[in-house]
Amino acid sequence: MAYNSKNYLKRVRFILNVYQPVKTPDIPDTKIVSKVFPKHNINISYSQWMNIKGMSVPKNP
Repeated sequence: MAYNSKNYLKRVRFILNVYQPVKTPDIPDTKIVSKVFPKHNINISYSQWMNIKGMSVPKNP
C-alpha cells in the first residue's frame, strides 16, 4: 500500500473519518466495508479493515 508511514497514517485517518459518522450499532462492519467504503474510493478487505480498526492512530502533529 503506502511505503511512507506518514502517508499510511493519513490514509488510516481518512478511512476512520469515513467510518465514524456511518457506524451505528445496527449496521455491521461488513456492510460498511462492502457498500460505504467503495463510494469513497476505499477498496480494502475486511481483514485489512480489522487491522486498521485495531490500530492506535496518533492525532495530527
